[in-house]
Amino acid sequence: MTGAGQPDPGPAAVPVPDDIRTREDIDSLVRAFYGRVVADPLIGPLFTQAVDIDWPGHLRIMTDFWESSLLTPGVYRRNALRHHRALHAVSPLRQEHFDRWLSLWTATVGRMYAGPVADRAVTKAHTVAQALAHNTMGTARTDTAHGPVAVTIGTHPKR
Repeated sequence: MTGAGQPDPGPAAVPVPDDIRTREDIDSLVRAFYGRVVADPLIGPLFTQAVDIDWPGHLRIMTDFWESSLLTPGVYRRNALRHHRALHAVSPLRQEHFDRWLSLWTATVGRMYAGPVADRAVTKAHTVAQALAHNTMGTARTDTAHGPVAVTIGTHPKR
C-alpha cells in the first residue's frame, strides 16, 4: 500500500510489442536481425568473411522477401537457393548454421513484435531454414517428400 491507503501499482508494466504491420516494421526487424547475425561468432563469419555482401542491397532484398512472405505477395522475385549453394561451395554450411540463424531470427522477432504476423514470421523462418538446409546440404527431411523442398512466398490468410 502507498500513502492514504492506496494500492501500490507495483512495477511499471512492460509494454507489449505491436505486431508486424508495415514494410518499415519489417525493415527494422531485418536490420536488427542482421546486426545480431554479423556479431555472432558462429554464423557472422559467413556474412562478413566468406562472401562479399552488398549490405544495403542485401538488407533491401531481405526486406522484400519478408514483406512478400508476410504482408504483400509478389515483392520478392529472386532465387535465394542459388546464393546459398554458392556460399556452401566456398564455406560449407552445416546444420548448426541454420539452427543458429533460426534461433537469432526467432529471438529478434520475439523481442520486437508480438501477434499473428510475428508468429507467421517465425513459422516461415522454420520452413525457410529447413528448405535451404535440405537443398544446399541434402539433409534428410522428417517427412517422406523427395526432391527439392519448395518455399512458397506470399501465401498467407487475407486480413
